[in-house]
Formats: sequence, C-alpha cells, structure tokens
Amino acid sequence: MLTIDEVANASPARRWPPLGKLLLALALLTVSLASSTLLVPLIVLIIGLALLAYSTAFRFPRLIMLAILDGLAVVAAGALIIAIVTPGAPMYVLPLGPWDIALTDAGIDRAALVLLRSFAGISVMLFFATSTPIPHLAHAMRSLRLPREISELVILVYRYTFLVLEQSERMFIAARCRLGTKGLKNSLRTFSRIAVGMFTRSIDAAERSQTALYCRDFRGDFPSYREPAPLNGIWMLLSLLSFLTLLLADRALSSVVVL
Repeated sequence: MLTIDEVANASPARRWPPLGKLLLALALLTVSLASSTLLVPLIVLIIGLALLAYSTAFRFPRLIMLAILDGLAVVAAGALIIAIVTPGAPMYVLPLGPWDIALTDAGIDRAALVLLRSFAGISVMLFFATSTPIPHLAHAMRSLRLPREISELVILVYRYTFLVLEQSERMFIAARCRLGTKGLKNSLRTFSRIAVGMFTRSIDAAERSQTALYCRDFRGDFPSYREPAPLNGIWMLLSLLSFLTLLLADRALSSVVVL
C-alpha cells in the first residue's frame, strides 16, 4: 500500500529546498487570500495542480484521497450556504418542496471566490506535504530557528497522523472483507468498533514509539544525515515575484471591473 512517505521520497521535487517550497507556498496562499477577484485564485489553483502533477502525478494513498474529497465536499457545501444566505438580487431559484431557495448574485460571487481560494490552498499545501520528507521538514524548522519543542510536535503529528490514517484504512478493508459494512445496523456497529480500536491502537503506538525514541537516545531533535538543498536567492526571488505579479494583476483587474 502506498504511503505518504513513499510519495514524498519518490517525488522529483524532494530535491528542491524545503524552505524554498515553503516560501513559494506561503506566497501563493497569501496572495490568493488577499485577492478580490476570481482570476488570482484560479491562477494559484492552476499552479498548485501543475506542481502537484509534477511532484506526484496525482498518485496518493487511497485514504488520503478520500480525506481530500471529503474536505472538498465540505468546502462546496459551505460555498452553497454562502450563496444562499448572502443578501442580493436573486439569480437562480432552487425549488425544494414547499420552499424556494434563492441564490443571489453577490452570494454566487462570494461563494465562487471562497471555493477557488479553498481549492487553490489545498492544492498548494498538498504539493508541499507530498514533496517534503520528514527529515527535510525538520531541517527547514531548524533553519528557521524554531524552538525545538515546536518542531518536535509538528514533525511527530505530521508523521503519525498519516500512520493513523493508514491503520484506519486497513481496519476498514478488513471490515468490508468480513461484510461488516453490509446494512445500516452492521455499518454503525463496525464504525463504533473501529473508532474504539483506533483510539486504543493510537495510544499503544504512541507508547511504543516513545520507547523506541528513547532507546535511540532521542533528545528532541530529528537529525538529517542527507541535508536537502539550502535556500538560495533564486527561490526567494521567485516567491517575491510570484506574490507581486499576482497581487498587481488582482489590483489591475479590480480597477477595470470598478470602471
């Protein structure tokens, strides 16, 4: 079964400086959030998808893909609610039995902006996560002079979150093989047992991992024996130019729309 670590280690973008990738991702996210038009989030989404295609060829662990789709569904539902509750002139009416739900023009514009911003942010951050192995992430945090406790927590959460997801996927596969999801009653019983099993196994895995770290003389630091490429001026310039170019494009388009 493909794991997130295998995806990151097999990515051709793993050779890029982790701090450079982080700066680029933050620049794209910031300009997407600061934009007032649909053009900039759309461009950021295209850039994120292109980077993701180069990095992983859209090959993810199955459970990670399900989690991404679940997040996108939640964002889409939220955007629909925004389109309904935002005041404005009605553009579309959705008949739902005795009620008519109107989608306003201002609501549709705001919902589209939120939707594109969310999709763009997910694609960019997913590129960073799937192209940065854990040792590279630790090296980047040390380069930023972050406190050792913060970097330790971030890296452990980053690592063991995916392990928990992979464990839950195996449990769901075992449940389906035993017809544990056949029927509503069986599904509810299976989900409750899996939730309890995941809780107990997570505690057990945490205890065993802590013992293993202490046996390896763990002192709150994750050394990288093959240090990644260092941050250079090209990546800083690329991040700055990307931010300024997209920001100026957004301001120019906003002025054109106002005129």
